[in-house]
Amino acid sequence: MNREYSRICCRVMCLGDSITDGFWMTGGYRNELCERIFKSGLSAQIQFTGPNWGGTGYDPRHAGYSGYSIENIAQSDSISGCRTGISGIIGWLMGSYPADIVFLQIGTNDILSLYALETFGVRLERLIDEITAYLPQEGMLYLATLPPMDAKNGLYISRDYFTEETMDAAVEACNRQIRALAKKKERQGAAVRLAEVSHVLEKKDLYDGVHPSESGYRKLGAFWFSCLLAYLNDRCSADDMP
Repeated sequence: MNREYSRICCRVMCLGDSITDGFWMTGGYRNELCERIFKSGLSAQIQFTGPNWGGTGYDPRHAGYSGYSIENIAQSDSISGCRTGISGIIGWLMGSYPADIVFLQIGTNDILSLYALETFGVRLERLIDEITAYLPQEGMLYLATLPPMDAKNGLYISRDYFTEETMDAAVEACNRQIRALAKKKERQGAAVRLAEVSHVLEKKDLYDGVHPSESGYRKLGAFWFSCLLAYLNDRCSADDMP
């Protein structure tokens, strides 16, 4: 453990859809994330926040919501039923459960709904702006790209609308919008950093074509731990500046 980290205490909100919630494996990636924090001697300083609860970690609180999209999606606009948007509760979440760091992974259900993917980034920007408005001065939002989805598995992916090729194209199109948005926000001086989840997981890491397998969740937890360490290193460097 870097002794400099001992000066920093922070609240972490894991925010997003079923991959954050830990669909099929309670706790999902948060189990691995908590284990790494604990083994690094940082658990006394890192507090998780959110209204939900689950997993094997030392602090099982989170803000993951299975089935949620960026914004509300009406049934008439979706190929997979209506969706509740995380944006509709974000003011309450951030106001009731303050966070210094937000790990945001959202958008998979927008794709599964085949909902207005050409304006995916517009919706996401509105959500980002609301989240960052609640962050403290030294806070940070880590914005995740989306992991791959495998249309060979039709459990959650409609084969009437998606082939392997069109699903790959949809994920990449949304990830281009996410990357462009992260760059835009950084240029504007916003507390936003890109988290390249799409470089962490492959289709072989999926359990059901959408959600990570156990080993996939572990990879994701290790990745988010690296983001946490990056944040702590940046904070230490900033504190050391004259």
